[in-house]
Amino acid sequence: MKKSLEERLRYAVENHKLNFEKFFGKGCKWYHNYLIVWELVWARNFCDGYQIFVYDNEYMSEHIATFVVDYVPNPKGGYCLVPRLQTDYIKDRNGS
Repeated sequence: MKKSLEERLRYAVENHKLNFEKFFGKGCKWYHNYLIVWELVWARNFCDGYQIFVYDNEYMSEHIATFVVDYVPNPKGGYCLVPRLQTDYIKDRNGS
């Protein structure tokens, strides 16, 4: 069964398969899409998360989706924060 873009990205974020610092501010090819990552900084220059823009190719001709990755307390306890993916925008591929 083919996974959706959101499922693949969620799996990569939750399992630390995406290195945001590696392609921060510049794009990278990921599967058949092109990702651009920006830091979300709200106060005192602390990174509060990342915003991920997904395009169809490196020419950025079609904006497919936008996701926000923020950090929440670990549900298992402890002090480390775990990433959480939130969907901000996904284009309807059916044309409606």
